[in-house]
Amino acid sequence: MDWQQEKREQFVMTENEDHFRRLVELSPDACVVQSENKIVYVNPSGAKLFGFGKVEDLIGLSVWDFVDSKYQPIVEKRCRQMTGHGPPHPPIEMELFRTNSQSVDVEITAIPFLYMGGPAIQMVFHDITTRKLVEDQIRQRNIELAALNAVASTVSRSLELGKILDDSLEGLVHLDVLGEGAQGMIFLCEENSDFLSLAAHKGAPVDHPCIENPPRVGECLCGLAVELGEPVISVDCFDDMRHTRSWPDMDRHNDVCLPLKVRGNVLGAIDVRLPAHKEIDENVVELLSSVADQISVAIENARLFEEVRSQSEHLRTMGRRLAEAEDAERQRIAMELHDQTGESLTALGINLGIIRKLLGDTEQSELQQYVDDSLVLVEKTTERIRNLLSELRPPMLDDGGLMATLRWYGKQFSERTGIEVVVSGDDPDPRLSPRTEIALFRITTEAFTNVAKHAEASRVILDAEFDEENFRLVISDDGIGFDTKHPLGDAQDISWGLITMSERAESLGGILCIESRPSEGGARVITEVPR
Repeated sequence: MDWQQEKREQFVMTENEDHFRRLVELSPDACVVQSENKIVYVNPSGAKLFGFGKVEDLIGLSVWDFVDSKYQPIVEKRCRQMTGHGPPHPPIEMELFRTNSQSVDVEITAIPFLYMGGPAIQMVFHDITTRKLVEDQIRQRNIELAALNAVASTVSRSLELGKILDDSLEGLVHLDVLGEGAQGMIFLCEENSDFLSLAAHKGAPVDHPCIENPPRVGECLCGLAVELGEPVISVDCFDDMRHTRSWPDMDRHNDVCLPLKVRGNVLGAIDVRLPAHKEIDENVVELLSSVADQISVAIENARLFEEVRSQSEHLRTMGRRLAEAEDAERQRIAMELHDQTGESLTALGINLGIIRKLLGDTEQSELQQYVDDSLVLVEKTTERIRNLLSELRPPMLDDGGLMATLRWYGKQFSERTGIEVVVSGDDPDPRLSPRTEIALFRITTEAFTNVAKHAEASRVILDAEFDEENFRLVISDDGIGFDTKHPLGDAQDISWGLITMSERAESLGGILCIESRPSEGGARVITEVPR
């Protein structure tokens, strides 16, 4: 029975060995057994990895024959460590050379064991060429993304065109992917002309011809990039006939010229000049094209911002002139009312008084009643004109100052509407300019008018404060408030009033903001202007 059991165990062992051998033979990874520095076993995948047609051709060779010399000390040290009885070591990544001298990236896992009674090493080679390629692509993409992020961060810091171009070009020529010695120029198209203007340059020699005389569209590499609307790549400036411009002591170099385009419109071109030893591959061109696209968008945004700023300044100027014209017209009408209509009413009142005395104790009582009624009408009309004169241009604004005028107006407003008005603050010393005082007075009257019409308030507080640079006027009420994002509602005059108030503040170089929440009630109109 013992020999039968032993036979069965040998059969099972043999069957297991055959099964294990088939697994190794069919493994997609290369399996190599090396003993006494010679390969004693290799599977078909190993023969394929090392570039041999038959496994027999590898037998007797050494793995070290295929290891790059820079990796051999590492491998030998690891092998000496593995001949002991320590724990398994992690895989080693290295480069192997196949029999046709082509390199392949592999990951090696090695363990020591006994082979035919002697020490040996079993090595498993996993081909990681594809993984390395993907890792390189990811690494390159990360470099590109970092570069794009750096440029994007640079161009987003300002909306001033000159600063955008200088900063973006500075960041571009110092990108790690371009290496040392990169230089650059940015040209912009001139409107209604085929000339280009130099907008920024970094590293260009002082005698570079394009500094004083930029190229025209179609001339040299940058002009050609503008004309074609696509990148122009030049390898070796001395051999490229398109490189028509040169300068004394010009070094041999390469150029990448890219158009600056937005929605098909060419805005200019950017030239990146690289040392002759710097290879211009597809990744470099793709990266620079992406950077050029970012700079193009930044150029358009800066121009749009400048256009909006110019239009806003024009509107502010027009608003200031309109306000000045309105104030001048108010002053003219007030003077005419005072000098002509006021004098006429005064004379009329005097004449009616004389007539009344002449009638005396006569029995013409009916005529005397008409005279008395006329005197009352003259007195009421005079009072109305006096109030109108105050609204057109309060006479005390010239003599009493802004705060005294606002207190007077607050009192008049309170008597007319029944809304309590509290005014606090003093005039600065020296006083504000007449134009500033009249504008702040108009803002106050408009704000008070809105309170009377829409706020349903019982109290208005006006507070004035100032420092060395600015004068601040705050008008707050305890009314129902409104949504500042949608101030129109059913009353469009609110919106026009707010626009007028804001334009008056901006015409002085100041700001006006409104704080209000319907859920909390009340509103605050804050005006701040330079002194």
